[in-house]
Amino acid sequence: MSNMYGVLLIGCGHMGEEHIKNIYFKENVNVVAVVDLNKNKAKNFARKYNAKSYGIDYKPYLKSREVDIVIIATYPSTHLNILKECIKENKHVICEKPIVADFNESEEFVRLAKNSKSKVLVGHILRHNESYNIIKRMIENDAIGKPLVMRMVQNHHTKDWPKYKKLIEETSPIIDCGVHYIDIMRWITGEEVSTISGICQRTEFDLMSDKYNYGMINMTFSQGSVGFYEAGWGNTIKAQNLKEFIGPKGRIVLTHKRDRVDNKEEGDLIEYYSYPEGKYEIINIDCERKPTGIQFDNLINMIEKNEEANPPISDVEKAFQLSFKADEAIRENKLIRL
Repeated sequence: MSNMYGVLLIGCGHMGEEHIKNIYFKENVNVVAVVDLNKNKAKNFARKYNAKSYGIDYKPYLKSREVDIVIIATYPSTHLNILKECIKENKHVICEKPIVADFNESEEFVRLAKNSKSKVLVGHILRHNESYNIIKRMIENDAIGKPLVMRMVQNHHTKDWPKYKKLIEETSPIIDCGVHYIDIMRWITGEEVSTISGICQRTEFDLMSDKYNYGMINMTFSQGSVGFYEAGWGNTIKAQNLKEFIGPKGRIVLTHKRDRVDNKEEGDLIEYYSYPEGKYEIINIDCERKPTGIQFDNLINMIEKNEEANPPISDVEKAFQLSFKADEAIRENKLIRL
């Protein structure tokens, strides 16, 4: 059995809850404290997830010998400073993506993650999702052939616009979630990005003039594959979630459990069409869409077995850099060759 680990959660928002709800009951986890600038949020999290303490300031908890692991689920602009303080106090870290809000800070974040005695894992949660792992294996086994067309859409009809607006003030939709899907496309194909271009639009006019709430990026890859990623957050944007991989020998379409019309109890749906056979295969995957518990286990194995981070920090860095290149291509209306 693993050692017991004291956990401090910083940030009691949506992703903070995704993390804590999947680990607080683990036999090797002791939730020492939850922290949020909104004291009531922290208090409610402490009650709900059996935390020993709660507060609005994380710094005193970093001094505690009870805390071994810190989960950083705050806005990107705060990540680097919190990481520095965690490493100074010899705490291991799971940090949400994107790693920082300012591109110029990314090099320091990566350097700290690489060189610290503390283990640092960045929350690219889709690497731990079983559906994406199955799709990767299918493509590696030549299920649909290559090169690929990859179609990725992640649009949100915002019911809480102020929350999304605040996030857009820090980072664009293309950067915030784009790091996931740029990483997925590189990981699944084993190819590097060759060119990036894109478009954007503002459908919300209370944003600052240099911000946008809808974007699409187009990418070509080193071995001929192509892909696009579309992300929009807004009051009039329809929620959509499309994940499709097309090749000369077939296609694979992923529908998450929550988006299925029927048979939701079967979990995620992978539809596989093979050509020229013209055969359809249905694969049901009962898995967590955001398996933060599995991700947490990866950190434990990094600590106890010196296992590599999933994804490695070099892949995190690459996806982050490419997401900023995509944002640059959109803002300057140009094709970027890499």
